[in-house]
Amino acid sequence: MQRLAIDYQFLEQHCHVVRSFREQAIYTVEGQELLDRQQIEQFLTLYQSEIKGLDIQVAATYFAASWRVLCTALHYMASLTSSQLNFRLDNLTLQIVRVQQFPTIFFVLRDDTESASPEGEASVWQEQRLGSFYQETLRPVMETVAGVSKLPVTQLWGQLPLGIAYYIKQLANRLDTAEQRERLWADHESVKEMSAEWFGVKRNPFAVKEILVDHPYSPGEMMPLKPTCCLAYRTKTDLGYCYTCPKLTKQQREEKRSQLMQRQMESSKK
Repeated sequence: MQRLAIDYQFLEQHCHVVRSFREQAIYTVEGQELLDRQQIEQFLTLYQSEIKGLDIQVAATYFAASWRVLCTALHYMASLTSSQLNFRLDNLTLQIVRVQQFPTIFFVLRDDTESASPEGEASVWQEQRLGSFYQETLRPVMETVAGVSKLPVTQLWGQLPLGIAYYIKQLANRLDTAEQRERLWADHESVKEMSAEWFGVKRNPFAVKEILVDHPYSPGEMMPLKPTCCLAYRTKTDLGYCYTCPKLTKQQREEKRSQLMQRQMESSKK
């Protein structure tokens, strides 16, 4: 399969990976500063206020989840594009920008030089490419955030898999051929086979057992539970527990499903 040019429109619109600073940013932090406990605590405290979190642990899970878009961009390039971008911490600047009143994290590339994808069979170098990112870029951030927030690092890693799968689906819908879509999904599935050592935990966070529940908005369809709780119920909002939260009992989930369906019916009548 012929590899593609990088789709920068997709990176910006869906992955919030950009090549210039956002002038409207309310906070900016250099990637390497995220490894400094004082800097990350300051960042999370501000982020907590923006997301209306009741404590810093909520900011920690939401921040961990925000990396799913950068991970998606990395998976996309490793799978499909003829060149790669540098996602090392020393090449990243993170900015918080309010997008439709929600604090969104943008990843700004200090150097947007493209490097050619390695020659030869992709499967030979893809795990090294992805593993190096998870081990050298994201793992130190996750561990620092876990240390400051006192959350298990596995709870932070658990914020990624479903979100990345969602954005991979968005990307697949933009591709021109079935071959490209099949390659993207096959490579995405192969991430589950990566060694847990890349992530610094006992089990690869992508290798989770999928537990399916009834979809509240699409009768007859199923949807997966989240691997770990995102703590949305600890925000100053009316969100409560997510329908797919693994903490809910069967009865609580059924009550939540009824609430969501009722809300949808009321909304459709307006």
